[in-house]
Amino acid sequence: MATLNAISPGIMNDAARGLAQQMVFWGHDVRHLDGNALVRFGLQRSPSPGLTGTSCYRMPWEGGVIELHGAVASWTPPAGGAGSVFCRDLGRIDLWAEPSPPIPGRERGESGSFVQRWEAFQPFLRWLVTYEMWVSETLGDPWRLACWRANKRLPKGKPWLAPDLALKWWELAAQGNPQRARAMVKP
Repeated sequence: MATLNAISPGIMNDAARGLAQQMVFWGHDVRHLDGNALVRFGLQRSPSPGLTGTSCYRMPWEGGVIELHGAVASWTPPAGGAGSVFCRDLGRIDLWAEPSPPIPGRERGESGSFVQRWEAFQPFLRWLVTYEMWVSETLGDPWRLACWRANKRLPKGKPWLAPDLALKWWELAAQGNPQRARAMVKP
């Protein structure tokens, strides 16, 4: 794929900043007035291993498993594959090749080249686009905009792109256009 040559630290950093914002959004989604949006989308909720008092949201995806925690988001691949893990405290996307999803606070991913990490991130990226399109259709764009504004008002809030631009970024990146996505983010 020709676009893999364009994978850079900037693109990986943009994706990590976007995931940090998504974690805030998911926190709002679990408290939606019509019920937990993650569960309504099809994720199974259970106590989070490794973190007391938080939940884990899990669903099968592309032969592997998506897991969302308050501090970690991951796609665990089928045996022998390369998956990805985003640890909020590290602020980066790393490789995950273990047979079970990471336990927050105990396990972290492994580094690799930008290309390796980007390729391993693709299934999670496709899931994220699917989820955000569902949010737009089901919860409505005003919901996600309210989440973004709430993040913006937090003293330690780190808003990334506004929701409509963020979805466009995720879509471009998932379609193999990371350079166009990168151009959307102001330096």
